[in-house]
Amino acid sequence: MSDETPDNPPAADGQGQGRIVIEMQGVDKRSLALVWQKMKQGIELQGDEVYIGRSMADHPEWFPIFDTIGLLEGDDTLPDGENPFAHVTFHVLIGSQIFHRNPPEAEVFYRMRLRKGDERHDIIHMMINVFQRHLVWAAQHAKQGGDGGLDFDLKAYGKTLKSLWGLKTKRLWQRLGYEEAPPQEGTGRG
Repeated sequence: MSDETPDNPPAADGQGQGRIVIEMQGVDKRSLALVWQKMKQGIELQGDEVYIGRSMADHPEWFPIFDTIGLLEGDDTLPDGENPFAHVTFHVLIGSQIFHRNPPEAEVFYRMRLRKGDERHDIIHMMINVFQRHLVWAAQHAKQGGDGGLDFDLKAYGKTLKSLWGLKTKRLWQRLGYEEAPPQEGTGRG
């Protein structure tokens, strides 16, 4: 029996199955600016623009920031420690996982949580939380002197999603280390 938890993804099986090497890149600010302008002008979004636009729309508290993309250079971290562009990147990444069913558990987790009555934006944040835990684990166990990519265990991530999808919402957040669901900006919860 494995001691796998969302905080302790299992180690590699030695065969490389279910593992991917990822290089985490943010969504290009030019793409964000283009999508933002299209949204403001009412132009229909195409392809990946849909993920980006939905991710941006999920955060009305950052609309003024999106209006100024490209005007200021430098650190994008806000005083509260949040980086809107990194956050939108995670939204886009999770949206892509759900849409492409990669891993398949991403789409099932999303559907199962909707059936349980969770809000779409909250589900994305649940998945971001799980994904980030696996990403941190991969970074902490990265081989020194490698090619700079991370050996991310997609199967372990999928198993973690599967282990969480049937839990009640409060219990799921507790398994992720929160007493209550963390407040989400732009969702009416704080």
